[in-house]
Amino acid sequence: MSKAPAVINKRADVLSKVEELFSLLTNEDSVVANNFHQLAIEWDMKIGIGNIRSNVTNTKTNYDITYSAKKPSTRSIFLIKINVIDDKLNATFGVKPKLLKLDKYRPITEECPDAIKNVIKNIKECKKCNAKCTQQVTFTLDGAFYNACTYGGEVFENLTADEWDLLRNLIIEEYNAHTTV
Repeated sequence: MSKAPAVINKRADVLSKVEELFSLLTNEDSVVANNFHQLAIEWDMKIGIGNIRSNVTNTKTNYDITYSAKKPSTRSIFLIKINVIDDKLNATFGVKPKLLKLDKYRPITEECPDAIKNVIKNIKECKKCNAKCTQQVTFTLDGAFYNACTYGGEVFENLTADEWDLLRNLIIEEYNAHTTV
């Protein structure tokens, strides 16, 4: 697996690359991805793009578009993951939120449908696997306690329009929890 250099983080370069990647998606996925992207633009987030060739034949490339809050400290709020296979006609799309402060908005999360809650509950358990790890993500959801990996998290894919809106609301709650001091 080879890792290509990230796109230079100059806003025009990044925005151009994001548009190029979104054009590989179906119309429906492109609209959803752009909805999340516009949210980050409104918040003036730092945007970075990295890509990884994921197999020996180099026919599949995974792109991660990372959206990070700048204040009070820089940290990733969510990623848009785009997987391009072969001829770029079969791109898949998902969103990976970094829900590190989930307990602050748990009542909203508990009202979400199982399609969302089950993905959140499927998070990898923290085993201090990364030397840079500064904290575990602990939260309670539906009465169960979770000790999740800060670097973990699942990718949300193939949601309904209403579920995408609910996920967007959770990301808004996460951003607000991060920026509120």
